[in-house]
Amino acid sequence: MAANWSGLGVRVATGLPLIIAIIFVITMAPLAWLGVVVALVAGLAMWEQMRMTSPVKWGVLEIVSLAVAALLPVCAVWGGSGLAAGFAVGFLAIAIAAILSIQDLDMAWERMPRLGWAAVYCGGLLATLLVIGAMENGRALIMYSIICVAAADVGAYFAGHQFGRHKLAPRLSPGKTIEGLGGGLLLAAVVGAVFVSIWVPDTMWWMGAVLGAVLGGASVLGDLLESAMKRQAGVKDSGGILPGHGGILDRVDGHMVAFPLFLLIRVLWW
Repeated sequence: MAANWSGLGVRVATGLPLIIAIIFVITMAPLAWLGVVVALVAGLAMWEQMRMTSPVKWGVLEIVSLAVAALLPVCAVWGGSGLAAGFAVGFLAIAIAAILSIQDLDMAWERMPRLGWAAVYCGGLLATLLVIGAMENGRALIMYSIICVAAADVGAYFAGHQFGRHKLAPRLSPGKTIEGLGGGLLLAAVVGAVFVSIWVPDTMWWMGAVLGAVLGGASVLGDLLESAMKRQAGVKDSGGILPGHGGILDRVDGHMVAFPLFLLIRVLWW
């Protein structure tokens, strides 16, 4: 059992300063500066994703795709309309870069949707955080979604190590267990209920609990999605920039699915 916990100290040592920095930026920074930070994260995530899936020498298409992923969060500072315009122009930019920079048109049409999807995955999904931030009480909503996903991750980590017996998705992520999933959803629900009771007064505590569990479940799906990409690429981590956590993409994969789902629920529910 001791071996299973061997990386906990490194994870905590890396995670605590990161958490403090995230809380400071979300609560104190103007929305434009928050957009710059999210753009940097999206750019790094896109860089890691392309390193995994595009091992060939990078050219104009890869550079344009990386720029689109990084600029989508900046577009989202102007709200949903800005993000929609960013999607449209970004797709066009990637398409034009593909057909002009690759001599083989068959290869161009093959790589264009792959990199377009990667730009949406790394930049577009994270950009929805800025749309949430522009809403009434948006900073609290951002913190709520981040904390619920983090709680699901922590709950799954400890419950899985302590009680994990039955594999959740062995083909994609052998370390995940059904017991870990249950522990993660439970902690996300508890944290979600407590958070909305204090900082989101227009929401009942039980709604905060249900939504917390939903966001926790979405984060697991995001983790499995990234695990599938890593399996296909034959790598364990997307990168090594965060000791104990892997790469940027490893750290934000769950949030990338939870943010757009939370935005949709917030728009339709409240």
